[in-house]
Amino acid sequence: MNPRSLILHCLLALFVLALQPAHSQVSTRDVYQDGVRLFKQGDYAEALVRFETVLAHKPRDPYARSYATKCKTAIAQNLGPKNDLEGQLSKIVVPQMSFADAPLGDVLEYLSGRVEELSGGKLVANFIYKGTSEQRNNTLVTLSLRNVPITEAIRYVGQLADTRFTYEEHAIVADPNYRETANAAADAAGSEQSDGENTVFGEPAVNVFD
Repeated sequence: MNPRSLILHCLLALFVLALQPAHSQVSTRDVYQDGVRLFKQGDYAEALVRFETVLAHKPRDPYARSYATKCKTAIAQNLGPKNDLEGQLSKIVVPQMSFADAPLGDVLEYLSGRVEELSGGKLVANFIYKGTSEQRNNTLVTLSLRNVPITEAIRYVGQLADTRFTYEEHAIVADPNYRETANAAADAAGSEQSDGENTVFGEPAVNVFD
C-alpha cells in the first residue's frame, strides 16, 4: 500500500467512525485489539489504520503509539503479509497441539491435516521431506503449543528436529541434512581456495627475485 493510499484509508476510517451514532460506535479498545490482531498477522498497513484511529481519539496512548511506530517501520522495510504459501499459512492459527516423542513424519502429517481442516479445505500444506525414511521415523518431537500460527508451529518443529523448513510456491521443503550440505559447500570452497594459492589468474606465481 503506497503512502497516499494509506493516508486516504486512515481518513476514510476516521470519517466512518465519526458518522456512526454514539450508541453504535466501536470502542477504541476494540479498534486497538483489532489492530494488535492484524499486527500479529503481519498486516501492518491495516493495523496502522487501527492504531491511527485510536490515536485520533487518544493522542497520548503509549501502546497505540508504539504499535503505530512499529507498523510504519515494518511498512518502510517492505514487510507485510505475503501472497505466497508462507503468508497464507501465517494466518492460520492452531488452537492447540501436543506431541510426546512423536516421529517427525507423524508431526508433518498432522500439520498438513490441520491446515486443510482449519482453512476449510481452501489451503493445502504439502511437505517434501529430503531425509531418509529412517530419519523421518526416528526423529522424535516433543512439543506443546497453544494458539500459534502454523508457521510458528513449523518453526518450533524445525528447531526441535534440527530440520530446516523452506517455503516454495506449492510446498514446504523439510531438509534434515542442511548442515551437511552447508559444510560440504564450505569444504569445497576451501579446497578451491587452497588450490588457487600462489597463482595469479590461474598461472603459477613467479618469484622475480630468484
